Amino acid sequence: MAIDSNRIDEVTGLTVAEMEAAAEDLYAHRDQVAGEVVPSEPAPEIRSVVSVRFGRGELDSIAAADAAGLPLSTYIRNAALAAAVPFDLEAARRELRTALRAMGELDRNLGSAA
Repeated sequence: MAIDSNRIDEVTGLTVAEMEAAAEDLYAHRDQVAGEVVPSEPAPEIRSVVSVRFGRGELDSIAAADAAGLPLSTYIRNAALAAAVPFDLEAARRELRTALRAMGELDRNLGSAA
């Protein structure tokens, strides 16, 4: 279907031929910067999409996403972010020892109350 080059565009008020000429001119001079530089900064809420490849059967083994009631992409995102946080193994061991001592004391107290 041929486009009438004399048809007027409702938005620009230009004919199709005038818009084609302007587009060709802009393309021909695309390496020439005109006007003032306007600084821009992307909004922080802009997100990126990352592809992740899994082997056969690997997705089936990620049943925890269903168990957690999360979409798989959210589960993978959360796991990646958690893995990116430094983990202090010694601090976790200290906290575990403290919790085990507290449980032992609770067990002794409950045993003596009986």
